[in-house]
Amino acid sequence: MSLDHFIGDIGQPLHVEADALGGNRISARCNGASTNLHSVWDSGIINRLLQQSHGNSVANWVDNLVARIKTGSFKSLTSSWLSCSSVTQPLRRDLDVQINEFLSTRAVTPLECPLVWGGESNKFVCSTVFTFSTGEDLCTGSYFTNAVPVIELQIAKQAFRLAAWLNVLFDGATNLP
Repeated sequence: MSLDHFIGDIGQPLHVEADALGGNRISARCNGASTNLHSVWDSGIINRLLQQSHGNSVANWVDNLVARIKTGSFKSLTSSWLSCSSVTQPLRRDLDVQINEFLSTRAVTPLECPLVWGGESNKFVCSTVFTFSTGEDLCTGSYFTNAVPVIELQIAKQAFRLAAWLNVLFDGATNLP
């Protein structure tokens, strides 16, 4: 998995929970078609949003999100998006001796930021993702209306974080507003 894929995916709430394989085994409807909940959140709602509000253009949508990051509704949030200590800082936990011994035998040490980001995404699972009724078309009505701001926030947030990470790798600093 590439860095851009990982950072993007960690912002999708169903990628950080395991109920029915992240929603893949939960039947859903989107624009009148049968699908699964994971697919609705990966592409169905986004495709509907693109058609409805952005002339079916990803470029128009991205331009809108970038403008909101630079000067709009997301601008005041961006500093908090980079608030975890370091994208490569090992996670510090206060665990009892047995758990510390168990973790010390592992080759991989958990990193702080991905765990923080996953936790942020997971908060939307109960508050937004699983708020539908069986048979409801999730790409219309109030479910769609409530999901769009979450999806746009998460995509903007993860794009900003990816930009910061790449800037640090190549320039040594985030160089973001």
